Amino acid sequence: MKNSDQNPITCAHFPKCGGCTALNIPYSEQLASKQKMLHNIFSSFNIDIPEITASPNPLYYRHKVQLPFGSFGKGQHRKITLGCYALDSHNVIDQKECFVQDRDLTAIAHTIRRWAQKAGFQPYDERKGSGFLRHCLLRKGASTGEILVGLVTNGGRIPGSRNFARSLMDEAQKVISKNSQIIGVVQNVNTRSTNVVLGEHYEVWRGREFLKEKLGQYRFNVGLSTFFQVNPFAAPLLYNLVLEQIPQGSSVLDVYCGVGTITLWVSQKASRVLGIEENRHSVREAIAAARVNEVKNVKFLAGDASALLAECTDDFNIAIVDPPRKGLEERVINALKNSSVSKIIYVSCNPQSLLRDIKMLSPRFHLTSLKGVDMFAHTNHVECVAVLEAEYTV
Repeated sequence: MKNSDQNPITCAHFPKCGGCTALNIPYSEQLASKQKMLHNIFSSFNIDIPEITASPNPLYYRHKVQLPFGSFGKGQHRKITLGCYALDSHNVIDQKECFVQDRDLTAIAHTIRRWAQKAGFQPYDERKGSGFLRHCLLRKGASTGEILVGLVTNGGRIPGSRNFARSLMDEAQKVISKNSQIIGVVQNVNTRSTNVVLGEHYEVWRGREFLKEKLGQYRFNVGLSTFFQVNPFAAPLLYNLVLEQIPQGSSVLDVYCGVGTITLWVSQKASRVLGIEENRHSVREAIAAARVNEVKNVKFLAGDASALLAECTDDFNIAIVDPPRKGLEERVINALKNSSVSKIIYVSCNPQSLLRDIKMLSPRFHLTSLKGVDMFAHTNHVECVAVLEAEYTV
């Protein structure tokens, strides 16, 4: 690898691996390309789009890793592979190095591959629906060094799982940095024929089912399925863009709030914040985070966003929305258009669905500013914070 972030990076798996698509482009050029992309997508709006906010750490920034198991060879010579899918396929690249995921997580992935081969586990074959190990899911707390190991399996808990977990933890602990610690091994059971990675059932093989993390002044518990920004270095920059748009003393709705990261972040300026989230487990974690951080002016509700919005938007003047890649549901858009909200702060990881939703929120709301943050360096993805102002009241 070349030392400067301005130079292309030489990776053994590029360009076959689908994890990175721009690793051969100097980082400054990547940022310029993403800014140009936003200009092109939102060219019909009369706004200036500033330079993309760079990731403070363009390398080794991913603190969540999700890798499928595979295999090559036959019979006694069959070997387990573990890595990203090859570009535009489901063939597993047997990962030897990675320049975007945390170094400890890469080292643990190598250990898990050796451990699985030694233990005799079979990788999942999606064509036949057979085999035990489907995915390896790793998370690390950037501020704490705590690491959670997840194994997604095509079957339930197995005899000797605690011994397997102990041997895995012992081996993995040897290869990580001295300030890091593996705090748990968790099994997720997914027996469905689906591309969805996680199933509904969890088994704790050893240790804790969550890691502790801190963003800014706020502490959170993060489990395998918890939505949490994968780039902890750029996340505060993203959240500060949202915070800048909150007038002191505002009443704020945070829709799709997850475990309450943005909710707590904007509570610094808001008089009160209501977080809305469909996932009840995430809501429980958000309530716990508010209690641990002694934040008193927030509240959380679990349920369908459109139904809850229809009940409570008259009491709030700002709405924050941070939906999944597919964007806002039409019912949520209609609820916002019929609300008393005067400003929408839209956090999006997909500029195309953002564009669609901005058009659907018209003519009630119009786009006044848009800023990109490079949460996903060396890929074509970019996170955006769009601000929409109400044209009229209802």
